[in-house]
Amino acid sequence: MLLKSRYCFLLLMAIASLAMASLDAKQMLEAPRRSSVIANFRGDLGIFLESNYSFKDHSFSSGIYLVNSTTKNHQELLVPGKESKSPQWITDHSFLYVKDVGDSRSSIFVFDIDSRSEFGLYDHSAPISELSIVKDSGRYRVIFSSVDASGRYEPSDHSNVHVYDSLFVRHWDHWKTGERNCLYSIILEQDSENIRTLHSVTSTATDLLKDTGLECPIEPFGDSTDFDATFNELVFVAKDPHSNPATQTRTVVYLLNMTTLKLKTLSTAMGACSSPIISEDGSKIGWLEMRTPQYESDQNQIIIYHPKTGKKQHIVRKWDRSPASIQWGTLPNGEKGLYATADDEGRKNLFFISMKRDIVIPLTKDGSVLSVSNSNGPELWLSKSSFVRPKYFVLYDVAKKEEKLLLDANLGLKKSSYEEIWYSGTGGRKIHGWLVRPQNFNASITYPLAVFIHGGPQGSWTDTWSTRWNPAVVANSGFIVFTIDPTGSTGYGQGFTDDIALNWGGRPYQDIVRGVDYITSKIPYVDGSRMVALGASYGGYMINWIQGHPLGRRFRALVCHDGVFNTLNTFYSTDELYFPIHDFGGTPWENRAVYERWNPSNFVDYWATPQLIIHSSKDYRLTESEGISAFNSLQYKNVPSKLLIFEDENHWVLKPENSLRWHNEVLSWITKFVNDN
Repeated sequence: MLLKSRYCFLLLMAIASLAMASLDAKQMLEAPRRSSVIANFRGDLGIFLESNYSFKDHSFSSGIYLVNSTTKNHQELLVPGKESKSPQWITDHSFLYVKDVGDSRSSIFVFDIDSRSEFGLYDHSAPISELSIVKDSGRYRVIFSSVDASGRYEPSDHSNVHVYDSLFVRHWDHWKTGERNCLYSIILEQDSENIRTLHSVTSTATDLLKDTGLECPIEPFGDSTDFDATFNELVFVAKDPHSNPATQTRTVVYLLNMTTLKLKTLSTAMGACSSPIISEDGSKIGWLEMRTPQYESDQNQIIIYHPKTGKKQHIVRKWDRSPASIQWGTLPNGEKGLYATADDEGRKNLFFISMKRDIVIPLTKDGSVLSVSNSNGPELWLSKSSFVRPKYFVLYDVAKKEEKLLLDANLGLKKSSYEEIWYSGTGGRKIHGWLVRPQNFNASITYPLAVFIHGGPQGSWTDTWSTRWNPAVVANSGFIVFTIDPTGSTGYGQGFTDDIALNWGGRPYQDIVRGVDYITSKIPYVDGSRMVALGASYGGYMINWIQGHPLGRRFRALVCHDGVFNTLNTFYSTDELYFPIHDFGGTPWENRAVYERWNPSNFVDYWATPQLIIHSSKDYRLTESEGISAFNSLQYKNVPSKLLIFEDENHWVLKPENSLRWHNEVLSWITKFVNDN
């Protein structure tokens, strides 16, 4: 009986393992979706948000969870409900969080871990997000972002109309209506060590940006990394009020005295600034800044400002990477500096910047680091992911450069299923890519090839989990997936990134051709007669470009998501005009030759490969007319084609039900043509 039970157990385990190994789109979309973990001050506990979508119930289940540094792969739900968000530690055993309470209002609650109890602290008349907490002598200052609707345009009649007499009209996925993000502050006091005595000193929050006209966090992706504070001073970034945000990238670093509300400008760069950080004692302020106007992918330079002297330092000038984030940190030997994350040859790696020695010390080289917490201890709490692992948490020993797993998110995929590839691109440059194989890969047979082309164009296929473009899901549908980082990609030096400007269909296209040649000639299990290519945004542009050029005839099918069809029309209809102005060297009337040279619509006469077109109605970055125009052209030429329009999505397809439909349509399309003899 025991043997029989053991046999059944092993059989069930084998079946479960096989099911996990054959990860499909539905399983991927139902997998846990986590925020980054935030460690407490002692570094022994962490909190994070997690949501899980059920296609059976057609809903998310969400909550705030606890993870302990002494346990492995164990999490505890503390606060259930999707309305709870933005947790931040206030003591080692209690944290604040925001709860949306209906009628577009939010409240701030405190949760005590020891008693597993909570109580409310403050009610706000608008939605709250992005909490930040600083302490001073038993008092706490809580800074949060919320919407100021005082400047909102309200029609005076019964018509449903937007009226404008200047830029910005639309941004990302919404019409500009005069609302703006603002930062607010409340003061908390605690009468004893008992967290239950914590209370708000005032009933109304102070609007820190009142009468300034400034907005922080910055749309559309601004968050808590747009500001930082000590108890008395706030450093933040905001769009330059003297520059039009539709035509210029310039953002400014400001320092605000939160008692007098006196504002001081710190930065003078003409490009975008980001990631402002202020040391705990206020003696140093750091930020990232770009120098080139109208260029959102310029290299981020690290600037350190000393308030007492007014002196600015530009550190590690020779480092040829563009950090995405920085924060103050201390090495185990006591050396102070900055932790930074940056794209680095197909990964998001962690580095330490020594201010004293003015050097960069690489720390990680496996997977991708998404965030760092508790940066003043010998061990860092890292949130990471990879092509085969959704977000997971580790303790990173800085001295030993070793990781201890805290909470995994393994879906049965193996690291051995993918590897990096280097090959010679245009001009002898080395081009990087990733090759992802099915989990049940068999080297004795051949597979069709799916070529992934990333957006940006200044972007990268990093070793990171994605629910939108997941190589493992496509590979497990029976493909070898090849992700390419052609000229213009990030993480290979700023010169490599810059070289796509004025050259959208040139060097990047040739790099892709060379990559396809390399894979089909060097990888024996790839069937070069059965290939498809897929891309979104700039990748969608490249799909349309490939259609009109020789490489297009080598693919059996193409997939274009939110792609550019007509470069001229894109300039006139996009939201952020500075983007085409930079990448095409001016406006269409100033540099029409470049727009015409790289215009996919000029080559429609050569289009012949079956193509799936996907676009979204709320995509104001690349409007849906681009997708409809491409589809109309294919239909007119009698080229097999299909059009998907998601009415309630933006540049990305984010809603699980829509995403599942997206995956089913894409996989059905490419599978049909590689299996059609």
